[in-house]
Amino acid sequence: MGPYGSLWVPSVGKKKKKTRGDHFKLRFRKNFQALLEEQNLSAAEGPTYVSACAGPSRRPQRHFCSVCGFPSAYTCVSCGARFCCARCLGTHQDTRCLKWTV
Repeated sequence: MGPYGSLWVPSVGKKKKKTRGDHFKLRFRKNFQALLEEQNLSAAEGPTYVSACAGPSRRPQRHFCSVCGFPSAYTCVSCGARFCCARCLGTHQDTRCLKWTV
């Protein structure tokens, strides 16, 4: 026996009781297309999820480092992947460069 009396052993196999709401959430789950049809989006006025679209951007495309995700200004000579600094270039060449043999 330990200092706290008898040892406590957790019960194994004890399941959480499902509520009625969980049953209906799992049984009557709908996919995205079914939800769109249910909303009857063609009869709605104004822009909807299906009809909304954005025009092309007036700003240049942004490029991000393939190693850390920060904005990048450089590309790998071998494979063309983007990197932001010499440290990320080293990591890229050691582990991620797709052109091992040129």
